[in-house]
Formats: sequence, C-alpha cells, structure tokens
Amino acid sequence: MPARRLLPLILTALILTACSPDDTPIDAPSSPPASPTTVEPVAQPIELGDFDPEGDFEVFNPCTEIPAEVRAAAGLGEPVGEPFSDAGKSESCSFNSLDPSQQGFFALAGDKVPKSRIEERGMLLAPTTEATVPGIYLHHMGSGVPDECSAALHTTRGRFVVHYMETLTTQSRDDLCSLAVQKLEDIHQLLGEDNGDSH
Repeated sequence: MPARRLLPLILTALILTACSPDDTPIDAPSSPPASPTTVEPVAQPIELGDFDPEGDFEVFNPCTEIPAEVRAAAGLGEPVGEPFSDAGKSESCSFNSLDPSQQGFFALAGDKVPKSRIEERGMLLAPTTEATVPGIYLHHMGSGVPDECSAALHTTRGRFVVHYMETLTTQSRDDLCSLAVQKLEDIHQLLGEDNGDSH
C-alpha cells in the first residue's frame, strides 16, 4: 500500500523534471534587464591623446557626434542658437542646462587650438577641483570678466571643450569652472573612453 501512495508522487516529480530541463521558468527573460541607473555608451568613445594642430584630420564635432540621449543624460537641455562651424578648424553649439539652479548655458566645442596657444595668451587657469579624467585643463576666453570658464581635454581629433557662461553671475569663477569640469566628465563617461592604449 505505501508504494501505491508514493507512485503518483514519483511520477509527478519525473514528469516535472523531464519537461523542465533547468530551473529557469519558461516566461523568464533570457537576459537580465538593464539597470535604470546605468547608461551604456551609445556613440563612439572619445579617444584621448595628442593631436597636431596643423594635421589633416576631422575635428571632433560634439554637435553631431554626441547623441541627444547622451546630452540629455548629462543634463543638457534645448539648443541655444545655431551651431557654429569654422571650416574644419572648430565646431561648436550651445545648450541650456536642465538644472534650473544653473542660470547660464553650456557650449560644446571641438577645435584645433593647442594648449600651448592658450598658455601663450595668458588664458590658462589654475585647476580648482580635482578632475577624474586625466588631462583636463581650465582656461578663460579672455573677456576679463569672470563670468565664464572652459574645461578642455585633448583627443586625437583636436580638443573637446565644455564652456560654461553665466552672465551677471553671483558665483565665483571657481564655481563656474567646477560646473564645466563636471559636465565634461559626465559627457566623457557617458560616451565611454578610448585612451589609446589598445592601439
């Protein structure tokens, strides 16, 4: 008698294990869903490195090469004005910030201006914050008014610059520089990095 009671249990267990070869439920996704806080790079990474300012290369164009999704994830809102192009020497475009506490705007630029030229013109600024991306340096645009700051990074296709300007600002230039550095680092992280070591 006890064998007759166990037989249906054993048959049921065998049928269940035969129909389901692994422990994965049938309606489970084949791969885990992407974390909502992780943003995967959606464009080509920025290749850090040196460039020849007289070289024949296509300047990094942040206006066309940084996708709208990356700009939005970095906190950049609507465009301000039209993009500017200087026949392959520089490309730039400006955006409002998505942060309502930031009263200014950000300009993204790619150009062939070497750091030495910034130094020669006396526009280089001392670093005010520790940057997490190596090679970032700060400069002003020469206006004499401390209402703007540029954070620049050399790539194999020229400089990538994030400029922050806040007209009639009550913030210090150090604060403005911190905002420019943070935005540059955010975009760099979202795009991914190719530091040239793999070539």
